[in-house]
Amino acid sequence: MRLTSNDRGYTLAEIAVGAAMIGVIGLLLYSVLNLCIVLGAKNTAINVAHQNARTAMTRMVRDLHAAVSLPYLVDTNGNQVAGNGPAAGISFQGWSGGPHLFTSDAATDQSQINIKVTSGQPIPVVGQRVIVPTHQIEDDITAVSGTPDNLTLTLAHNLPVAVAGTSAYSIVCFITDRCSYTVTNGALDRRAAAIPTAPSVVGHNLTDPAPFSAPTASTGAPYSRFVAGINVATMDPHYSNRALKSANILLNGQVPIKGRLTTYQ
Repeated sequence: MRLTSNDRGYTLAEIAVGAAMIGVIGLLLYSVLNLCIVLGAKNTAINVAHQNARTAMTRMVRDLHAAVSLPYLVDTNGNQVAGNGPAAGISFQGWSGGPHLFTSDAATDQSQINIKVTSGQPIPVVGQRVIVPTHQIEDDITAVSGTPDNLTLTLAHNLPVAVAGTSAYSIVCFITDRCSYTVTNGALDRRAAAIPTAPSVVGHNLTDPAPFSAPTASTGAPYSRFVAGINVATMDPHYSNRALKSANILLNGQVPIKGRLTTYQ
């Protein structure tokens, strides 16, 4: 029986060409799929880093904007840093309670005062500060005793001036917390002096170890409208198993001054 050209199988050359075409198409499909996976992972990392930076920035701006003292720059140990920065941390005082009414006079060189805590407000605790704006008294609380209606606060120092006339006039004090934000080993820590626990971490993977500064005007003098400058840069190195890192996300902001209750730090 004689075979025609239509009955013969594929030649070796035809099989080789077909296999090569299938290989090229498969390689193209794999390259497109791998590219989509890498771009998706990068986009996820950028979103994570961006959200991390925004969360940290929002928390800091809220606290600094509500501060009742002028913030000052500190190092990782909480020591004040001279100049305008940059610095690893920033410290400030936040309002905690008040106004609380004095219940009795206090003499000069006396280290205790008696107050009545305003109803519904927290009882002052050791580590907080007492602020008496009318007498420019500001000091740390070292002991607390008594009842909310007649609470005795022991201060770290004796009173520089007497508080008199409490029976005839309403003399009040306020309670503040000394707080700080510090970057340590890439983590943004928030501390409150009145809470003797480990700092709370509000940001991760910060790439700038000294993101805080004190804004200045063009003349070099402190900028009276702003109390702090913040540069937050973050990245997420753990978002995939491909050993890729997201691009740094940088947020820059200046916190405007809102109100000032204290004179001293």
